[in-house]
Amino acid sequence: MSKKIAELSFDLQSGLAAFDVPDYDDLKTVGMAATLAIHIKGLGEIDYGVLRGVSGYYMGIPSTALDTVLRILKEVGHVELVENGRKITAVIPNIPIFDEVYSGIGEYIKSECSFNEHEETVLAILSSLQDAPANHDALLTSSGADKNVFKRTLEIGETSGLISSHLARGRNILISPIYFADNLDGLADAAVAAGASNLKSTLKHLKGNQGWPLSIALAEGRIGTVNLNPVERSLVEKLSAEGMIKPPTIKFGSKSESFIFTPRPGGARLNAANREIYERAMALIAAVRKGQLLPDQYQIKYPLKILEALRDKGFLGSNSEAGTQYHNLVVLRVGTLKPGARGMQFHLLKTDENKEALRLAIKLLSTGSLSGMEVNKDARLALTKDETYIQSLISAREIKAKPKLIRNEEADYEYQQLLLKL
Repeated sequence: MSKKIAELSFDLQSGLAAFDVPDYDDLKTVGMAATLAIHIKGLGEIDYGVLRGVSGYYMGIPSTALDTVLRILKEVGHVELVENGRKITAVIPNIPIFDEVYSGIGEYIKSECSFNEHEETVLAILSSLQDAPANHDALLTSSGADKNVFKRTLEIGETSGLISSHLARGRNILISPIYFADNLDGLADAAVAAGASNLKSTLKHLKGNQGWPLSIALAEGRIGTVNLNPVERSLVEKLSAEGMIKPPTIKFGSKSESFIFTPRPGGARLNAANREIYERAMALIAAVRKGQLLPDQYQIKYPLKILEALRDKGFLGSNSEAGTQYHNLVVLRVGTLKPGARGMQFHLLKTDENKEALRLAIKLLSTGSLSGMEVNKDARLALTKDETYIQSLISAREIKAKPKLIRNEEADYEYQQLLLKL
């Protein structure tokens, strides 16, 4: 649970980076720590001045909070600090490239953090909205939160973009744009029409079987080994038709097939620079799913092993179906087709983007989850530059405004009463 809280704290920091919210204390701080750790993972020594500029500009971490954040990361073993007295002069990341950042932050949360009522409430709301949209009243009840605290949390969420409210068929449906990016009104309508539990279960089935052929889901009423009930089946059709589970399509001969995935997450989880990588990852999965479930002649038994072989060897053995199966990947510049002994061979174009797309495809196929796509590549690049570069970068654009305060009307009222008594 602590690891999940660390992940949610990252999401919270992503949404609230431009806002000053007095309601959150520890949660905002650990969110900054998680954000910074994600971005410095695998890097060499970083000058403190460079880190201060980059973390403030790209990650919404004010310079006044940076020392505290770094000392948290030092406590969990994620960094070493080079200090002159008590002044930090450089930071040495100590996070191996394959280590799990959120686990370390989670351990700190477990031992050091005591969240207030507002923090507990936002965690409960985001945790629920991570899986599917939710009915406002049902979520209020399940969260166990005080009504005023719940209302305040939604005000903060809607102002910052963490949460959006949608009226569908007379019901108030809450959605987090962090986890769902496309056609939110349609998603809210689906939640009411089919029931939130059916929508949640359908999305869960998809997560466990990313890239499943749409025709099989509809014709056979199943995703993977899970049989869909009639409502879930109609949901799959509606979600794909209305662009909420964006399906890549492969054409082979006179036929074509769409392959369905969980909804595309918002910018906090999939920033603009990584969207093309995500598209390529979906195309890689669609290609091996086609060979697994809709082969012309030769069936792929283990699609995950095919992707791992492509990662390890850089190419796949020739077969007569490669021309149609991997055509989309050639169009997307993921690889090329070359003549082989028994047909065409698919060869990976070994660019950083394609390697990352393949890593993501393997992750999506094996676990169903999207991870690593929240990293801002511009921030990572800036961390490898000197302070002069950072200053020129910041001054070349409009200086960011001071974080906007999300006011609390109840606190304002109490403050006014206090002044009147004085």
